[in-house]
Amino acid sequence: MKIIAGFILVFLMSRVLISIVNLLLKTRLPDFKTDTDALVSIMIPARNEAGNIGTLLRQIMNNKYKNIEILVYDDQSEDETPSIIKAFADQDSRIMLIPGQKLPEGWLGKNHACYQLAQKANGDYFLFLDADVRITANLIQNAVSYLNKYRLSLLSIFPEQKMNSFSERITVPVMNWILTSLLPLPLIKAFPHASLAAANGQFMLFEKSNYIRNNWHRQFRKIPVEDINIMRAIKKQKQKGHTLLSNGQIFCRMYKSYSAAINGFSNNIHEYFGKNYLVMTLFTLITTFGIIPVIYATSIEGMIVYLFLAALLRLFTSIASRQNPLLNIILAPIQQVSLVVINFKSLTNKTRGYAVWKGRRLKVK
Repeated sequence: MKIIAGFILVFLMSRVLISIVNLLLKTRLPDFKTDTDALVSIMIPARNEAGNIGTLLRQIMNNKYKNIEILVYDDQSEDETPSIIKAFADQDSRIMLIPGQKLPEGWLGKNHACYQLAQKANGDYFLFLDADVRITANLIQNAVSYLNKYRLSLLSIFPEQKMNSFSERITVPVMNWILTSLLPLPLIKAFPHASLAAANGQFMLFEKSNYIRNNWHRQFRKIPVEDINIMRAIKKQKQKGHTLLSNGQIFCRMYKSYSAAINGFSNNIHEYFGKNYLVMTLFTLITTFGIIPVIYATSIEGMIVYLFLAALLRLFTSIASRQNPLLNIILAPIQQVSLVVINFKSLTNKTRGYAVWKGRRLKVK
């Protein structure tokens, strides 16, 4: 039992050290002006996004980077999404509405939408944004400048997550807690290994020639978590890619209910663990029940050390993710329950072979 307790404490300490790296080193998108005015194609797949698309289009139109075209793919929306896009297109000639097609067999909805958008794009850079993100006036110039400076084929950013309800606060921080404590983000750019990869489909900026050469969304047309897989493939080609945290330039309210958060995160949590469901489940069990063998083997001293390290971990990952540290420490036990539920839901999806998202079935392998 002492060996198990020692392993749990060492594992926890290693995650604390990784979170310190992600907090102190350059893991946020810096704020500097771009050195180019090349055309940027901003591409937005939209399905039933009437509550989001207008705000995003307005923010893009007011962005400091002006040499842009804005392509929006209406993925057979059942609300007012297409009429809202058309109204904006009538105001600004840079905006183009692309009516959606029936989803072909062998494609997932978002992947197909992004592929269709790329076929219409004329820019030197391809920027894919989700319709529910919000951006500041500096985002595009900051991102293009960073991609150019480091000669990247792909730059991805994890938006700052806005949480307005209790259900969001006990679910959304779980993913940031995992990401910023298991993967030292500076290593994504520094090392070519495909295992050191992360990406977020809410913001993906490609150098055009790399995207066209590989046709990334077509290549991963059947893969639900295409973003991480694209980054891994880029690194396998010995190309450079990087993923950063938002420095306040991009943010998002991802899920507005507990069930939406559980369903959404359960569709992709296994990708954080290299598609290994066993490792995912072991991580969940260790982080949820690890304190038990620690107390059994070391008594009160070990428990104090464990709780102190666990609190430090929540503190550092929260600051790195621009979240409320005190609130995340207080809600940590409930967030851990959410992780268990997400893990169980992911295993259920795996067992039955599919998940459901936005009214469509996603095949789970």
